[in-house]
Amino acid sequence: MAKNSVRVTFLGGLGEIGRNCLALEQDGRIVVVDAGLMFPEPNMYGVDIILPDFRWLIERRDRVDAIVLTHGHEDHTGALRYLVKDINVPIYGSALTLGFARHRLTEAKVAKDLTFIEVADGERRQIGPFEVEFIPVTHSVPSAYSLAFRTKIGIIVHSGDFKLDLTPIDGRRTDIARLAALGDEGVALLMCDSTNAEEPGFTASERTVGGALRRLFLERPKRRMVVACFASHIHRVQQIIDVALEQNRKIALMGRSMEANVKLARKLHMLRVETSDFIDIENVDSFEPGEVCVICTGSQGEPLAALSKLSRGDARNFKVGGDDTVILSSHPIPGNEWSVGRVIDDLHRAGTEVIHSGNEPVHASGHAR
Repeated sequence: MAKNSVRVTFLGGLGEIGRNCLALEQDGRIVVVDAGLMFPEPNMYGVDIILPDFRWLIERRDRVDAIVLTHGHEDHTGALRYLVKDINVPIYGSALTLGFARHRLTEAKVAKDLTFIEVADGERRQIGPFEVEFIPVTHSVPSAYSLAFRTKIGIIVHSGDFKLDLTPIDGRRTDIARLAALGDEGVALLMCDSTNAEEPGFTASERTVGGALRRLFLERPKRRMVVACFASHIHRVQQIIDVALEQNRKIALMGRSMEANVKLARKLHMLRVETSDFIDIENVDSFEPGEVCVICTGSQGEPLAALSKLSRGDARNFKVGGDDTVILSSHPIPGNEWSVGRVIDDLHRAGTEVIHSGNEPVHASGHAR
């Protein structure tokens, strides 16, 4: 490799949705950006998850200085538990991103000897041979970052996953002014989120979902409302909670990751809700249907998640039926359409009303068009 050059090596995430991972190399030193996983296609029998090809990194493990995380989604952090078994270096990210990652790594029993370094919005850090700037961006998980690397050949910008939301729930917008200033300075390479790049128009603000949920709840005062969304989508969870509390409903959480993420978000003061607003999922049936809102995982049709168990009648705590409305506050990730369709079919068979993004505006993407 030439002396005044920077090498970018992609280990996953190009031409596919998931397993985002790349390595930036300068002066023989390497910084890794993200380590995500990907879920298999329905015809990949016996495959649970797909990982980046870490062999290239493991062969160069003595040259790796750090892992930098853009945000807390599994397609950007879910493979960490496999990587850190071979490469133990400091992991940088926002408090929430590291909280999500640490929880997963603790579950996998690999978190003990790891170093987590929290960074703040706009902060600059010397990480290995690079000065790295953490630029706030809005996404469907709070505290996401774009990264600007100052290198020998100029500035390299990694956009992370982002949207341009002028009215985000927490008021933390994508810092377009800072990105523009970097552009004025001169950017040698831009690596940009492509998920909705071919979609015309603009992506609706996350706040629009709250309005749709409010209307749907108001139209169904006597029905039990079950809303499924990503456990990491703290802003969506906040809006569901706000709408439920406006109608004096108690909130029950269902799904281990939902319970863990809500607990973490409350600890970091990113979720406004009192302990007294919650009831245990075991006690749901002791309330009238119109007095309860259940927030659960499984909006992607994952077979072991809460919503799939509800749809099959396998959930331990309660069964859905004619008094229930299930809202899938999400959009199927490419490859998950079949699984989501099966869950919707099973819910209809149980006599349950199902609302999804195909018939109501109950989801807004986290990606710019």
